[in-house]
Amino acid sequence: DPIGGISLFIEHMLIKGSRHYRSARLLSEAIEGVGGIFNGSTGKEITSYTARVPGEQLPLVMNVLADMIRHPLFDPTEIEKERGVIIEELSATHDDPQEWANLLIDEVMWPGLPLGRDDAGFVETVAQIQRQQMLDYMDQHYRPSSLVISVAGNIDHVQVIKEAERIFSDWETREHPGWKESFPPRDTLPVGMIRKETEQTNICLATLGAAYSSPDYFPILLINAILGDGMSSRLFQSIREEQGLAYDIGSYFNSYYETGSLVVSAGVDPLQTKPAIEAIIHELNQLCKKPVPGDELERVKAYVRGGVLLGLEGTQQVASWLGSQECLRNKIIDIDEIVAHIDAVTSQDIQRVAQFCFAPTWRRLAVIGPDDPQQAEYFGKLLKSV
Repeated sequence: DPIGGISLFIEHMLIKGSRHYRSARLLSEAIEGVGGIFNGSTGKEITSYTARVPGEQLPLVMNVLADMIRHPLFDPTEIEKERGVIIEELSATHDDPQEWANLLIDEVMWPGLPLGRDDAGFVETVAQIQRQQMLDYMDQHYRPSSLVISVAGNIDHVQVIKEAERIFSDWETREHPGWKESFPPRDTLPVGMIRKETEQTNICLATLGAAYSSPDYFPILLINAILGDGMSSRLFQSIREEQGLAYDIGSYFNSYYETGSLVVSAGVDPLQTKPAIEAIIHELNQLCKKPVPGDELERVKAYVRGGVLLGLEGTQQVASWLGSQECLRNKIIDIDEIVAHIDAVTSQDIQRVAQFCFAPTWRRLAVIGPDDPQQAEYFGKLLKSV
């Protein structure tokens, strides 16, 4: 992708100044001057601009964010400064083998697809992105049809609607360009290995996950907790505590608009790479073969319910959660519905979803460390073991 990283580049530039707030300092002073904070973030499918201010400052914060989004300056001098910052961040990624492995597994899971690329792009692409390309990209993607305004806290719904209409009613409507295909191909090389002289080997083993709106989202949520979320998880207990194959091991899952992944991440002694991978695959296979015992499932449900509730204690987290649902699920489900969905998952659901998502055809592996890359073929065969 010749403009890989342009979404993040634009996000950085929008905080550098707008028509009414001519610099990053003036933008930050406008928000911080009333006791607020603001930031931006870019992921695989969503860019968000967030601010937290006292409730009475709603008109101010909406004015500031709207001016950033609709009237950014894209000052050429600031573009070159930020280009250097992003390139330095990209270069530093390869200094952290674990972070590098997390990027590599996406590339192996979704080769040639947008989800397989680093959000920040590549040094070569960021070095070439021009101001006019940013303006053209914004004109295509920063439209009312792509915008979600999410507000949480001590606010009045009618006031929020009035402020949004006041600020955005004259914005030209244009159809969203749509989502690019992101479902992982089945017939690609399942292993990516990069040789790096490190003390540890960093492993990421990925399988298929579930889309944000999929009925299998909640079973995957629980499968992740069973496998590797926390010190009582199966991976932690088996691979670290019992077998001593890894100091650091866990799992996480990514859900997107139409697909997802579940990733097991571990740091191991290079001499233990093979047995660690074998042990991880064994735990995946166990979930496919044997129903989760009732007491373990109830414990995991309580853990996940608690995590969801604690994660939504702050207004900023609630606003982010609501916005993500609207973008990726196309509807909002409330806390009670989430808890009901979690409670409704059965051991049979867990086994059914595991059997599909953990099928050998979906398994992918990324390895960064001193291991010989010629082992890739052997590891590929290992992934197919059931």
